[in-house]
Amino acid sequence: MASLEQWKQNDWLVRDESKLPEVTQLFAVADRELHDASVDGLSVDGKFMHAYDAALTLCQIALRACGYRVNRKQHGHHQKTIESLPLAIASSLQATADLIVVASRKRSQALYDRTGVVDARDADELVDTACALRSEVIKWMTATHAELLPKGISEA
Repeated sequence: MASLEQWKQNDWLVRDESKLPEVTQLFAVADRELHDASVDGLSVDGKFMHAYDAALTLCQIALRACGYRVNRKQHGHHQKTIESLPLAIASSLQATADLIVVASRKRSQALYDRTGVVDARDADELVDTACALRSEVIKWMTATHAELLPKGISEA
């Protein structure tokens, strides 16, 4: 399996130490998106897009906690952010990353091409995935990067 350092050597990532205020803001974004995904009356596409944005931000938090960011000069920075998840936290999150990559494609179609790309089950699954990922990121950061974990943040 590759490593984040190998990705840096491939010029997909750049080294950039993160600070608590940045991670705090990223958690605020993820939490806002999770909240917005649960607003009554929201379209299925809207729910799905908010859940996707939350999941993407949580992947970014993991990568930033490791002291990297995606090289924005490279194409596909969202996909690299998502694909970095198992490298940043644990290979056991590969299935989660794969699900978010598929969601990224659906999101793009729903945003730019047409409605009806996702159904309620897709949206609910992505919300559940993002919520579970949030808990995983918090557990992992508590064990490995506690200095970057915002005060008062909980898994719930």
